[in-house]
Amino acid sequence: MTLDKYRQNYDAIEWTQSAPLPRGNSIKSEKAFVVMKDIDPFVSPIDGKMVGSRSSLRDHERRHNVRQIGNDWAGSERPSNWDRIKNGRN
Repeated sequence: MTLDKYRQNYDAIEWTQSAPLPRGNSIKSEKAFVVMKDIDPFVSPIDGKMVGSRSSLRDHERRHNVRQIGNDWAGSERPSNWDRIKNGRN
């Protein structure tokens, strides 16, 4: 619509009829898939066996009752087994 036509029809616009605006909760988010590459094979420091996939890593963690916590530790106190972990002893 050009500006001239808008000016000509300005009085004919029904301003009371407006479409409801969508609320934040009513807008659905788009779903996406995330594909992660498999892990590089490594030798377990616990039992010396080769771990070569994410599924074998999950099995290994269940078998030895351990979990990964990442490289960053943000606690305010050292864990009770800190010296054994730091010195490489179990």
